[in-house]
Amino acid sequence: MKNFEGKVVVITGGATGIGKALVDKFGAAGAKVVIAARREERLRDAVQDLTAKGIEARYKTCDVSNFDDVKALADFAWDEFGQVDVLVNNAGITGAPVAVVDATPEAYRNVFDVNIFGMLNGIWAFGNRMIAQGTPAMILSVSSETGLYVPGPMMGGYTASKHAGRAINEALRLEVPAQVEIGVIFPGMVQSELGGSTAMTQIGMPTEEFVNVIWPQIENGEFYIVSHPWAKDYTGKNAAELAQAFDRYAPHFEGDQKYDSKWIAKQTIG
Repeated sequence: MKNFEGKVVVITGGATGIGKALVDKFGAAGAKVVIAARREERLRDAVQDLTAKGIEARYKTCDVSNFDDVKALADFAWDEFGQVDVLVNNAGITGAPVAVVDATPEAYRNVFDVNIFGMLNGIWAFGNRMIAQGTPAMILSVSSETGLYVPGPMMGGYTASKHAGRAINEALRLEVPAQVEIGVIFPGMVQSELGGSTAMTQIGMPTEEFVNVIWPQIENGEFYIVSHPWAKDYTGKNAAELAQAFDRYAPHFEGDQKYDSKWIAKQTIG
């Protein structure tokens, strides 16, 4: 989808950080935008800024972990503009760093409620309505480069949520009709209010620079939308270790297709 002129874009977590930078970019490309977040004062400030830039914008408070809130956001967007062409599931949290063995169920649920179910609520509230429009559409989910590898200890909950989000979207792109593009954005450290170490987030990539890197990928309908080069090295290291394990202990052998799960599924269920 290279032309966003007149399109309607809904972005969760759209008042600050990556979300606001994406709103600015879509708006500059001629889109009408609906932004959602929990803090109404930040939403008002963002819409005031967008309006001053000549961008048609609306806002609605929304807790993405609550499906009723997200459904109300969808209803609001359709009521205001009569269509939604792009959904960006951007809202997310990091959660407190904690070792897996010391974590509480509540700590993991808090992260999963926002990062996984918040994204799913967006897909559930918007997806079928966007499909029913029968026009080109796009669903983007903002993940993290930690959805491709685990950067270190104390991040089990956050990285698990981002790996799960990638898997869900990989399934989604196999299921939706061709006119709906699915993409996952994998930012590294970007200046934002997401959380974690303030010292680190403030020396990350500026949001405008980040959006300029990913924008051509969004226009081209890429699924893997990437930005930080070192993530390739870390992801490649994991892939190499995994390939080595297969080469040592589970190499290909003559007739091994009979154990190929994808081949078996194709034969049995088509």
